[in-house]
Amino acid sequence: MIEQQKKLREYWDGDFKKMSNKKSQRGSHFGTPRLSKSLIPYAFVFPAVAVLLFIEAFPFFWNIWISLNDVRTTNIMRGYPFVGLKNYMELFKDSMFYHSLHVSLYFVLGSIVGQFMLGLLIALIFNKYERLARFFRPIFVIPWLLSALIIGYSWIWMYNYNFGLINTILRMIGLKPIKWLNDVKMAVWALVIANVWRGTPFTMLFLESSLKNIPKELYEAARVDGASGWQIFFYITLQLLRPALTINFILVTMWTFNLFDTILVMTQGGPADATMTTAMYMYNNAFKYGLFGYGAAITLVMLIINVALAAVYFKTIGRENIS
Repeated sequence: MIEQQKKLREYWDGDFKKMSNKKSQRGSHFGTPRLSKSLIPYAFVFPAVAVLLFIEAFPFFWNIWISLNDVRTTNIMRGYPFVGLKNYMELFKDSMFYHSLHVSLYFVLGSIVGQFMLGLLIALIFNKYERLARFFRPIFVIPWLLSALIIGYSWIWMYNYNFGLINTILRMIGLKPIKWLNDVKMAVWALVIANVWRGTPFTMLFLESSLKNIPKELYEAARVDGASGWQIFFYITLQLLRPALTINFILVTMWTFNLFDTILVMTQGGPADATMTTAMYMYNNAFKYGLFGYGAAITLVMLIINVALAAVYFKTIGRENIS
């Protein structure tokens, strides 16, 4: 009886294996092959990636082609001549271009320092006092949610010499009002203040999220070893924030260097080209004067500067070996 049961089991097992082999063979001929199953996720992602590559790659290469041609509003419809590197050679001889780089240097450095110091300070306070953060965090994020045009017009009103909010406060405390946007020396710093006001919430949120990932055991061990508050800040907090600081510095630098809409609303590069940043100079050449080829050359030089600055940040701040 036992031998008969074993034979029946062997028979049914063998029959089941034959049926499964037939199904697998049918699947290989008529169904989806195993290799194609591994490619199914990529097939779903491919349309979105293709659209993104087209949106990003086509304007980039088209911009390179335009920079090698003398494209103007006067010849864009009837054909434009190929000039090679002429636009770049004229750009490197243009004194206004170097002036715009000089203005951009002050604008970018002032914005980075202001956003980093204020953003880190607020992030440290919010990380320590959670109840305070729950109330004030949504309020502090509001400037980052506003458009550049609204921010520009708001600061124009606040900088107004006669009835602006800032000059009204200065008069109340006995100080003289300042021509913020009409003074050659003060105009660029007025833009820096407005840009810091707008960009600080991003730095605050970015660094606060990184602070929450630092283990509290490190701070407790440092206090047990007798470390002071400043030593804990410099040797633990800042050191562990290096990856976040690197990304934050790169993003803030690129956004500030490429910013032009707020400047367009507030000063349009004036007074006397005191706020003529490189992005604003590119905009004027391409869309105000109609020199599309020359403006395209400026954008590519700006791209090279952005990549170079990002490489410097990675080499200096973002290195893995922390001394």
